[in-house]
Amino acid sequence: MRCSRLRAWLEGLEGEQLDHLFRFTSLTALMTTLAALILYGALRSGEGFDAADGWMLAMVAVSVARVVGARRYHRLRPARDRLPQWAAWAFGTILLQGLLLGSLSLIWPEPAAPEVESLLHIVVATIAIGATVPLPPFYPVFVAFVVSVLGPLALRDVWIADAYHLTMAALVVATGLYTLQGGRRQALALAQTQAERRKNAALIEALRLENQRAEQAHEAKARFFAAANHDLRQPLHAMGLLAHSLHQGSAAARADEVPARLVECVDSMAHIVDELLELAQVDVAGVEPRPELFALDALLREVVRAHELPARHKGLRLEMDSGALTVWADRRLTARVLANLMSNAIRYTERGAVRLSSRALEGRAEVCVEDTGIGIAEHELPRIFEAFYQVGNPARDRRLGVGLGLATVKRLGDLLDLRVQVQSTLGHGSVFRFSLPLHDAAPATTAPPVPPSDALLAQRRVLVIEDDADSRAALTGLLVTWGCEVRSAEDVTSARARLAEGFEPEAVLADLRLAGGASGIEAVLAVRSALGTALPALLMSGDVDAAQTQRAQEADLRLLAKPVKPMQLRAFLGQTFGT
Repeated sequence: MRCSRLRAWLEGLEGEQLDHLFRFTSLTALMTTLAALILYGALRSGEGFDAADGWMLAMVAVSVARVVGARRYHRLRPARDRLPQWAAWAFGTILLQGLLLGSLSLIWPEPAAPEVESLLHIVVATIAIGATVPLPPFYPVFVAFVVSVLGPLALRDVWIADAYHLTMAALVVATGLYTLQGGRRQALALAQTQAERRKNAALIEALRLENQRAEQAHEAKARFFAAANHDLRQPLHAMGLLAHSLHQGSAAARADEVPARLVECVDSMAHIVDELLELAQVDVAGVEPRPELFALDALLREVVRAHELPARHKGLRLEMDSGALTVWADRRLTARVLANLMSNAIRYTERGAVRLSSRALEGRAEVCVEDTGIGIAEHELPRIFEAFYQVGNPARDRRLGVGLGLATVKRLGDLLDLRVQVQSTLGHGSVFRFSLPLHDAAPATTAPPVPPSDALLAQRRVLVIEDDADSRAALTGLLVTWGCEVRSAEDVTSARARLAEGFEPEAVLADLRLAGGASGIEAVLAVRSALGTALPALLMSGDVDAAQTQRAQEADLRLLAKPVKPMQLRAFLGQTFGT
């Protein structure tokens, strides 16, 4: 036990402490040798001369060894892992010299003349007091040295036991206690100084790292906005040109190609905005996980079905291998992670297959998305989860995405503790893995929603409450093309007016934020109150934060973030009118 503690103490020593020790080695060795010569001269005149010769030679040898070792230490500047060996060597030679000084009591046991006795006590006490300069940082060694030097001398005085030597014994003990106390105070002061120095060094390092992180964040933010600026302006630029062509009224511009490209540009911008908003919500902790029990295989089948069409267009095989696993997680956010990984795999795979699988592993359900695509070089792996960073798309082709999918996966993975991992070989494909907590009981699976047909929506009465005139007209026009009977209003008052005209809606589509600080929730509740029924309603808003979502849930209303896709509206109306 003592050996292990000694080893731990030696390994905990710092380089500057040993620098301090070796800095005084030559001086203390010289002073000790001079003191030994003085005592040696006194010994030559008395008995024990032969033993004094050997003692003096040993003292000189140890002093020379200490000086040579100190010079070698300063020349080599040993590495951190070699410091314990150097410390052990330094302490060993110091204690050896202390024991040699203490051995004088054995070489010189008989009392000598008073002046010689005084010289002996003065020299030995001086050497012990002098140790307070180099040794207090190493207090255990300091104590051992002082005791080995003064202890035998005090015992010798007590052994002789005359009045003079008993007095000298008391003085030696008092000197030793004073020296040890002074050394302890120095040791505590030095320890406090070193602790403050380490604390300051840690603060400086933390500040340096924080500055480095701030610089990296600033650079990442600059890259983020540069890429976002480019990817948002590109479809906007194309939309402007296409809209101008339509405005000119040429027959070529009115062909199917121009409207189709306009839809493509709108979808592209909506996709970018959706991913930017989702990424921003996660970054500011606006997304609150809502864990629930669900069948993982059912979710995987939904994800596969949703990606069958783009995979088929590229001639890819979609494969799935999943057992009946039940997990405890946020189903919606997990589906978002899976959708991003699947879209990414299909986008960067030109031939072969994309495989989605799951298995039970150490109390968790491991999900894998594997592709035979272009793969990722090893040096690019650390950056693939950065926003707008893309592998193999230097031209920023929108058909290859905008580089937000994996950034969202990383943020959601951290939020849900999915432990996302990636393995990839350039030219041979990639494997993305994450895991979810397993649960024993399997919930009942539900069939995926079926998009409603136009016949289901025909002649259905829908009330639109929207304060923005362009959005109101566009939404009304879209519903009319689906066969719905539509009335529109810009606020609560005009909504009540439509009801007073005899229009009885079967569903309400309302903007959350209306003019004048009014709320779409208030408008829906007013319509419900006027009709006396829990009318199905859908809220839409460009500001979907946690507070707004909570308000909508309390009112038993569904809330979608703008821009709302037509398929989302059709799904809501299909669920409403299909029941």
